[in-house]
Order: sequence, then structure tokens, then C-alpha cells
Amino acid sequence: MRVTRLTWSMLLSASALMTPLSAGAVDFTCWSPGGAMLAGAAGGYWTAERIANAIPFGETIGRAEGSLTEQRRSLKDTDAERAPINEAPYKFGGKLLFTLGGADYTASAQFVADDRIVMGAAHSAWGNGNQATNIRFYQGYAGGGGTLYQIDRVAVLLRWTEVSGNPPSMARSQFDYSVMRTTAASAVGKYELGIDGAHVDDNVTITGYPGRLDGGEYMYRETARITVQAGTAYDAGPHPMYGGGASGGAWFVTANNVHKAVSVVSSGAPDGVYGPSFTQDTADLIAIVKNGCP
Repeated sequence: MRVTRLTWSMLLSASALMTPLSAGAVDFTCWSPGGAMLAGAAGGYWTAERIANAIPFGETIGRAEGSLTEQRRSLKDTDAERAPINEAPYKFGGKLLFTLGGADYTASAQFVADDRIVMGAAHSAWGNGNQATNIRFYQGYAGGGGTLYQIDRVAVLLRWTEVSGNPPSMARSQFDYSVMRTTAASAVGKYELGIDGAHVDDNVTITGYPGRLDGGEYMYRETARITVQAGTAYDAGPHPMYGGGASGGAWFVTANNVHKAVSVVSSGAPDGVYGPSFTQDTADLIAIVKNGCP
């Protein structure tokens, strides 16, 4: 694993290694996801059978079981609905396919900020000291259809690698995003990046592929209200897409027909979901990955 500390404005300067985070440096780790049979016929490693058998990846917020049971009783599956996958901004998203710790998983991701940048959750890219491999982004996935994009670079914040083993929390979620580069440009567009783009009492639309709804075969959307903003993290609710598979799905807001991704799904339970609030570090990491993590 190559760990790099760089200031984006001075990428090629050795002195950047001495710049503190408070001065705009970005600590990150970046790798080529590679993996078995990645290059090959359409899909390569990801055959239809392998996709069907992949596990919806996710985490849950640790809450008392009694509280969860009560929330499940009051929450209806219809509080989340299928997203119109062929319309903007939903068509910017799709299913993330990857191997981590020897198992195949699915999660959620989307094009953000650049036609060759996909963002998802850090916990579906790096966990327990392992880097994800065999990463593909299946844009517009719906019942087995969509467009596969190969990923050649992926990065997470170094702070994520330091806290990834901690229980889910707002503090942990502020670092829970990944930035990936595709080998081909998006044919459908992208979300704009929203830095500190939502605040307490704002409604956001949250997207993803929850495994417990239609087996994760379709993108769903839900509306949640931000109840807490602490540091660079959000807590919003409710979260009818809980249970795995929606990890990495975009939280977005729309104004003047511009769709801005303000967060991604980090961890959740029926009554709420955590996600990072994007910062200038996020924009810097996107620029770094776009240029191949030099």
C-alpha cells in the first residue's frame, strides 16, 4: 500500500510532504484495483452469475435492538421508492462491484465532479487492512442491465485507514468516501460536487441499491431530513433503505436544475443514516485521482 501526503497545488514538490493538513494537504492512499481476470471480455471477472451471487455490502449503526424493532414496525418499505434510473440525476449512479477480503460484494456509487470520477463509500474500498480489487462501476444498473466502467485508480483518505476498524459513528463517517477513476468518460453526465452543501433541517434525496428491496436489483431513493451536522459529518433520517447495498449512494440536493452530491451513505439504521460532509479535501482528492495519483 502506497501512502502519499501531498498538497494539490504543489503535487511535484518534495516540500509538500512537510505541509500540515490544516494548510490544505491531503493525506491519502491510492492504488490500482487490478484483480483476477479484470481485463477481458465484456465484464471480465464480473460474470452474470458472479454479480448475482455478490453480497450487498453494508454496515449498521449500533443501536439497542428494542429501538430498532420499534423503528422497523413504524417504517414502511414504501417510504423508499424505485428511482427513475434513466433520468438525471439518478442515471449518474449505479452499482459498485468489488472484491474485498476474498469475497465479492455490491454497493452503490456515482459519477461526481468529473466525467471520469466515481465516488462511493470508503468502507467498500478499504477495510481490515485490505484494498478492494476487481472494482467495476455498473452505471444505470437495473435488473441486470446498464453500462460497465472499468476503474484504474482508487483512493481513500489516510484518516479512513486509521479509523475504519472503529464502530460506525458520525466521527468515523466524515472520512467514509472513496474516489475512483474510470478508464472511459461518463456517457450520461455527473453530479456536481457540493462542498458543505447541506445543513440542519435541509431535506436531501438519498439513493442506493438496498439489498433487502428487490434483491438490490434496482436503485431506490428516499427523502431524509438532516437532523445533526457535527464537524464534517451528517446525521439524517429516516432511512428505509437500511440493511446493506446502499453504502456509497449519493445524498443530493437540487437547485436551478443543478444536482449536487453533498454526501454518500456511510452507515445507517431505520431511524437514521450517517454520511460525510464534503470539504475542500474532497475536491483536492478528486483532482489528484483524476491525474492518476502522481
